[in-house]
Amino acid sequence: MHGQHSTQRVLELTKYANETSWLRVITILLVTPLPCLVVTVLVDILPLADPSEGLEGNKMYFVRLFYTFMVITFLATHQFRLNVPVLPYPLQRTIRNTVFISGFCVGVYYGLATAIGFPLPFSLMTLTPIWISFVAISLAMEWKKKLKETPGAGRMLVSSIKLWMCEALLVFTYPVYYYIFSTLSRKGKTAFAMLLPVIKLVMKNIIARSVVHLIDEMPEVVVFNAEVFNALFVSYCMQNSPSVWITLEMMVFDALMMAFSLRDTGNSRRSLKELERRIEHERSWGSFLDRASSSTRRSSTRLTTLDRASMLLHHNFKPEVAPASSLDGFKPVFVSPAAAKSSGAAVKSFRSIIPISSKQLFGRAGVHPATNTDDNSPIRYTRKVQQLVYAAEFLLLLNYVEVIVPLVYSIYLYVMYQLPNRDYYAQLHGVDPQHLVHTLKGVLLYGSLQLVSLLVLFFVLQCSLGLSPIHQLAFVLEKQKSGVQLKLIFWVYYNVQASLQHSGYDYSLKFAWLHQ
Repeated sequence: MHGQHSTQRVLELTKYANETSWLRVITILLVTPLPCLVVTVLVDILPLADPSEGLEGNKMYFVRLFYTFMVITFLATHQFRLNVPVLPYPLQRTIRNTVFISGFCVGVYYGLATAIGFPLPFSLMTLTPIWISFVAISLAMEWKKKLKETPGAGRMLVSSIKLWMCEALLVFTYPVYYYIFSTLSRKGKTAFAMLLPVIKLVMKNIIARSVVHLIDEMPEVVVFNAEVFNALFVSYCMQNSPSVWITLEMMVFDALMMAFSLRDTGNSRRSLKELERRIEHERSWGSFLDRASSSTRRSSTRLTTLDRASMLLHHNFKPEVAPASSLDGFKPVFVSPAAAKSSGAAVKSFRSIIPISSKQLFGRAGVHPATNTDDNSPIRYTRKVQQLVYAAEFLLLLNYVEVIVPLVYSIYLYVMYQLPNRDYYAQLHGVDPQHLVHTLKGVLLYGSLQLVSLLVLFFVLQCSLGLSPIHQLAFVLEKQKSGVQLKLIFWVYYNVQASLQHSGYDYSLKFAWLHQ
């Protein structure tokens, strides 16, 4: 979680926090999980036949399979469009290539199922390498010429491919964990559950190293990949072992991590107050209001930490436009000479995601003596705020995901229980209403405890650090809505399909239907 947001990001956040209504903010927080739920449930409107009826009796499944590949192919391609903005990829050609790739994958599946048997064992995992190849070929055909002509595009594309491979690694890592988890005793499951946070931390580091060029977007990219997948598997594991002890174990671990991250907020707040007094003593805050934007022109008694940082950034930083040859398509950003000199160190700081070191992010260690206070106090203040906002965004997104994923999963289970395809899902097969209610209570208990954790985080960031956590969370969800939605939809949809009987998942590796 080391790093800091850009000047432009802080200015945009301040404007958003001061101008966006509470109604809009709350609406964004509530509406964000809905698209993934709709896309996932929509596919089960198509009634499926029993897998034992074979290929000929499951024609509707191939319609569903085509829909599945349409969804995941479009989302994967759109991710490349977002992560490599300097290369054009028109929406019309994206849809065309998505249709072709989906058709090819369905054809390959039919051929393999004819030769091996239906359902094809671990079909989604089996087809993943083939699907990746088709998508890669389409990208090569689309960008081959433009890649050589666009400086910087190659590095962005390589980083995006690394991210894609990390996502593929998630697809293969968690099923192995789930298989081992499902074979253990109750006590074994309780102990083995502690491995999940370790897997999550490792995956966060791997993903972070693959998107070093997405500085401001990194928290969203990391959290909505590693954290969403992890939260989904926590929900699955809790359903198969609805133990209160596992729920409490997960919550205690999360609480300890958040406490470790926020343990030095008092020192951080005192550091900011000290710098505010120095700046006020050397030059009244009112003198900065003239150059500040209208969104931060408040009474000095009402200024928040973000307002003060924004005023200083407007005063001390001037827009500089990077050469068009290297950054076509990017907006001008505010850059200071001091920040430019430290850009190399800043990039390195984005290459790892580890629990926040309080000394580095919240403690006084982040403020160093300067020989010229007049020149450096404002810069030290703004850098401190940029670091705090960056760290806060990680924590907010992480806790938000841990709230909405159990909620989405619970709603999905309840809705699916009313549909005819429920008997073909492992988590709903043979489940009676009483068992369903018991399962939902366990998952919702975990989600409720996570909600309390999120509210505590809101309070700490608002009261102790003077930030605007609820507005910041809504700002990320709205500003990066394309990235947020594609990851939520992809992971929720993929995980649901993995539990369908027609997908051929058999963790015992016996595949009894192939021998009938």
